[in-house]
Amino acid sequence: MRIALVAPLVSAIAQPYLGGAQALLADLAQGLRRRGHTVILFARSGSSVPGVFIEQIDVPESVRPADFSRAQPEGSAGAGFFAQANLFLALFLSLRQRVHEFDVIHAHAFDWPAFACSALVRDIPVVHTLHLPAISPEINAALRVLHEQGHPVTLVTVSHACARAYAAYTPMDYVIYNGLDVDAIPFSPEPLAEAPLLFAGRIAPEKGVEAAIEIAARAGCRLLIAGGIYDRRYFDERIAPGLQAAGERVTYLGQLERPALWNIMGQSLGLLFPSEWDEPFGLAAVEAMAAGTPVIAYRRGAVAEVISDGETGFLVAPGDIAQAAALVDDLHDIPRARCRAHVAARFALDRMIAAYEEVYGAVAAV
Repeated sequence: MRIALVAPLVSAIAQPYLGGAQALLADLAQGLRRRGHTVILFARSGSSVPGVFIEQIDVPESVRPADFSRAQPEGSAGAGFFAQANLFLALFLSLRQRVHEFDVIHAHAFDWPAFACSALVRDIPVVHTLHLPAISPEINAALRVLHEQGHPVTLVTVSHACARAYAAYTPMDYVIYNGLDVDAIPFSPEPLAEAPLLFAGRIAPEKGVEAAIEIAARAGCRLLIAGGIYDRRYFDERIAPGLQAAGERVTYLGQLERPALWNIMGQSLGLLFPSEWDEPFGLAAVEAMAAGTPVIAYRRGAVAEVISDGETGFLVAPGDIAQAAALVDDLHDIPRARCRAHVAARFALDRMIAAYEEVYGAVAAV
């Protein structure tokens, strides 16, 4: 098939990736190419995915990643919103004219203009994958409008928990779990002696890095933190002082490319995943388990769909730092081969791509 992949415009699709959605999109594009499809990725300038042709979009610096931790007051849209809206308007109007080039358009941008402007496309089916929970009232309202007006686009999300979050606004047409190339992730059958705990994720309030620091402290373990600074003010005000106070017990590694991150995952005793929001999927947890590393996580959002409690990690009530710390010693009892087998069985990249191929075939046949 001939597939147009539309990326989020808030960052380039290039390593080190801003987040799981960007990494997933790169894997999807490469996987579709390997399976014989023609793929064009429409993405912000500076994007680079080996083997994938990219139509680069010049995006002004005013278009920045959203701040999920702070509610935006109504009417607060600024220059960045309108710049991005016009880019999506131009892109989807252009794609509407390229009916002979594509069989399907697959968008991954969680932005109001992406949903609204994609409805302008008539002769090419449009699929949206929603990688985030129902946290934007404006997007929720737009999805409700689209559904009430005949559901003109096909909606996919990445977990059943995420689908339930949108049920009040629109039904999801498909749930497709994210997938990983398990063979690309080195497996570590045993953690090193005195192996540290690991937190991996963007440095933002909703990801739970503060809780991870406290869990490791109570457990008496060293902690490594890997992730880009998504919210600079939060890092400067809440994280940097804690790092200084912790001294050698906590090490911030910065934002890592995936091979380096996967190696560190395999060398860690466990991944701490105490998300402070309803996690839509949890790609970092899946990556860790693929490396053989079990996970301790808050039972929120899709986490129970990703981690098998007592088998590939432990789930605790949100905010229960004491229980999470108490379970650290039990990580030694979880067979690391079981963690990897769990990912291979449920979250393999080929499985995800095959599911999207089925969606593409279904919408293109209508």
